[in-house]
Amino acid sequence: MTEPRLTPDSFPVPPDRALIHRRAVFSHSTANLGTRYVDLPTETVAVAATRRRRMADESLRLIDDLTNRPMDPMFEDARLLPREGRSTFSIWFNRVLVFVICLVVGLAGTGIVQVLHKDPRQKVREKLITQVEVVNKRSDGLSDDISSLRGQIDGLSSEAGASAVGRTQANDDVANGSSRVKGDGIVLNLANPISSKDSPEKNDQIKTVTDQDLQWFLTKLWSAGAEAIAINGNRIGTQTSVRTAGQTILVGTTSIQAPYQIEAIGDQSSLERILDREDLQGRLSGFKKANITVNISKENDITMNAVGLPNLSYAKRSQ
Repeated sequence: MTEPRLTPDSFPVPPDRALIHRRAVFSHSTANLGTRYVDLPTETVAVAATRRRRMADESLRLIDDLTNRPMDPMFEDARLLPREGRSTFSIWFNRVLVFVICLVVGLAGTGIVQVLHKDPRQKVREKLITQVEVVNKRSDGLSDDISSLRGQIDGLSSEAGASAVGRTQANDDVANGSSRVKGDGIVLNLANPISSKDSPEKNDQIKTVTDQDLQWFLTKLWSAGAEAIAINGNRIGTQTSVRTAGQTILVGTTSIQAPYQIEAIGDQSSLERILDREDLQGRLSGFKKANITVNISKENDITMNAVGLPNLSYAKRSQ
């Protein structure tokens, strides 16, 4: 009596889908290979061979391969290669090398991210700001030198005995701002609303002091009898402009920021009554509604530096 043939617990592969691969079973390490079929337990009762089932659904074949043949045949063949023992030095050397490489890559990536997060225009702005500060300091130094030289000229002229023409020239220098002056007067302070500092992105909707407001105050102070005026320490001369460049107010070529301090030398009583004039109350009430602070105070010792004189190429004194 012949022994019944056992059927493997797997589905056969159609010939058109069979893998073109030959197993290297001639090696002496073939014992390391696992079987491609499920081993039947010894106590399993032998079942008579029946006709194999054929699948119409390819997904069942995939499930069967994953369940019964999880290891790729070529990977099993790779197990036939002899295993070489690695020394402890080689193992730790590779670990240290991998750690160093990871550390270098991490530091390099961190540096690149920091560089990308930086604004490249910030360095340009800082460089320009530094250059402007250097030029401003140089300009201030030259202005001080001019004032000092003019003071020496005035002193020498007074020692030599100034004539009527000399006194007229001195008065003209005071009026046009070309000489250093000192005297009594008033100080007018203008401050923007506090909300403009808290929310700079909404400055377009908040009323702030503009160059036109400063020009308006300058005109009223001149009409009230001011003999010399300065804004934030910048003397107003015959060719000094007060204008806006972008979002910055310039006095000549010097930028100023709020709060604005207008110093005026002249009769204190006349200058102080500028805020009480009826024809100015409309403009002042607009400042009050916009929460712009306007304060005026007397000052008994105001000193103003001279403003630089323009270079005259065509204009000459008339005889």
